[in-house]
Amino acid sequence: MRPVACLLVVLALVASVFAWTKEDYEIFDLVSALEAAEGKGIDFYKHVGVDSSATTAEINKAYRKKSLELHPDKNPGVKNIQERFARLGIIAQILRSPEGRERYNFFYKNGVPKWRGTGYYYSRYRPTLSHTLIFLVLLTSAFHYLVLNLNYRKHQRRIDYFQNAARSSAGVLGVTSSQNGEKVMVPIQGRRRKVRVPMVEGSDQGGTLELVVVGSDVFIPHGDGTLEPIAGLAHPPSITQTWFLSLFSSLYFKGLARLPPSVQESVPSFLRAHPSAQSAELILDEEEQEEDESAVDTPTPSNRAQRRQLNKKSKTPTASVNGTPKDSPATTELESGDDEAGEKKKRLAGGKAGAARRRKMGLKK
Repeated sequence: MRPVACLLVVLALVASVFAWTKEDYEIFDLVSALEAAEGKGIDFYKHVGVDSSATTAEINKAYRKKSLELHPDKNPGVKNIQERFARLGIIAQILRSPEGRERYNFFYKNGVPKWRGTGYYYSRYRPTLSHTLIFLVLLTSAFHYLVLNLNYRKHQRRIDYFQNAARSSAGVLGVTSSQNGEKVMVPIQGRRRKVRVPMVEGSDQGGTLELVVVGSDVFIPHGDGTLEPIAGLAHPPSITQTWFLSLFSSLYFKGLARLPPSVQESVPSFLRAHPSAQSAELILDEEEQEEDESAVDTPTPSNRAQRRQLNKKSKTPTASVNGTPKDSPATTELESGDDEAGEKKKRLAGGKAGAARRRKMGLKK
């Protein structure tokens, strides 16, 4: 039933568009202009000065008399007298024509419709420069929003591919459990894997992308040791991202930043610039940064804690007699520096003593 109702509505609208002819539009304009100039409720017959049942001869006689009254030469300085005189001639021509009079009598008896069809208003619409600019802004903004929406969907599909491929390579969805007789993929918690996903689906020729899978979440690693969630790279489009509103907001905030601080504080909070929320990042600890990138699996948090304790025990330096660690870098450098200085002094002292002894032996001789 709903498609039939929609079809009937469309047919009714089409019928209303093509219901009136060009001559009908002319009668509509004359009726509106006549009532605006001569008064509400005035019709063609009253304006000419005849009855609705008058003959053509009576209409011609009344027209000649009325035209002398409204002639511009006999009414100098009267406002809009030429328009009124020209309108009288068009009305008399319609009433003298059998087809025109028959068509006017239809509206004279039934009334002029309030809704005159889209064709009537479209043919008489004269857009100004401001209307044209507003239409162009709305049209281009709508097209820009459509492009943003298409790009968002494209990026979302791309992100879904990388997430599914990374999880499949990491095996985080490799365990299945039975719920209500159906097998459901269950993510493995607490595991970290570094995987490489082809940039082009099904082909390695386009290069690969390194991703980190933590549990069931997929991240992009950065050189500073941070992980950025790949799911947050695609931002849903909004109306404020379209070019006109974006340009307007940027100009507004730039102008607001140049105002004195007292004026900026008086502006409501919702009209001020708010700092954009930074994307959540996961910072790697030192141990995770030192891990080999080729490692396929990473221990769970509990195993990692045990490993740290073992590393601390194995890396604890042995203490020397004076309480300073024997293998301390600072101690090693200090001790090596002292040894070198002592050996140098011994060499210098040995040289002076030898020379003195040689001089004494020479005197004795």
